[in-house]
Amino acid sequence: MAELMKQGDGKLQGGFLSKLFGGPRYDEAQDLFQQAANQFKLQKEWDRAAEAFAQCAYCAQKSGSANDEANFYNEAGNVLKKISTQRACEQYEKAIVLQGNGGKFQQAGKLLMQIAELYEAESLQSGQVKDYYKRAAEMFELDEHGKSNLTKCNLKVAEFAAKDGELQEAIRIYESEGEKALGNNLLQFGAKDKFLCAGILHLAEGDSVSVNLALEKYRSMDPRFESSREGELLANLAAAFEQSDVEMFTDKLFEFDSITKLDAWKTHFLVKAKDNMTGGSDPLGAGGLDLT
Repeated sequence: MAELMKQGDGKLQGGFLSKLFGGPRYDEAQDLFQQAANQFKLQKEWDRAAEAFAQCAYCAQKSGSANDEANFYNEAGNVLKKISTQRACEQYEKAIVLQGNGGKFQQAGKLLMQIAELYEAESLQSGQVKDYYKRAAEMFELDEHGKSNLTKCNLKVAEFAAKDGELQEAIRIYESEGEKALGNNLLQFGAKDKFLCAGILHLAEGDSVSVNLALEKYRSMDPRFESSREGELLANLAAAFEQSDVEMFTDKLFEFDSITKLDAWKTHFLVKAKDNMTGGSDPLGAGGLDLT
């Protein structure tokens, strides 16, 4: 492996002979570095493999192949991912710039989404995760075939925006994605969950007027929403909220949860809504809304 790297370096050396024979042989050097990289991968020498792929990227850049250069930076990121997310993302970012400049928006979006998922799995700052999902969404929006990933990223942006306290921004995204879903026969069934998420955030804001206005808005946008389980739940929660009826609020949640489990995100903001009704106390005892 070290010998292959040495041979690759030799192909890049300048001097009298290189001038005589046409300069550095980037294609040959790239092939040697790639062989070395694959052998380093087999030996699980991730740092050395990344170094070899970076050399491949250099050769590809000198040969004028931006596509190959991006692919090699991607490969360098893939091996570094095994030892350092931050170092991997430094290589991915180089690939993303090249892909974006080359109009490969879907590939750039997928790489940005991969970075977001890596940081999300490590439970790093939600703002950083949100920014990567937002950048991914911007790339997918530029690609005609990236609409499903666009929606996925937008919903992730909404999820983390809400966690960061940007409730109005999250509501806007959930409502927009719900409206988009209604325009697609295959996706319209999922609109009601997006409207429920937006409604829960209205409740978390603590304004009963905006909750009822939102409820009417969702019913007018989707006539099926009112009779759906999600629509009925939101209507019952809005009524309980307006009447400051904590027992009704909790009973309706347990009733819904017994059939369709409320995820941790919804539960988190429903607790905030209940706190708005009780001033932060829990008259039903500790864990009255622990539905996860």
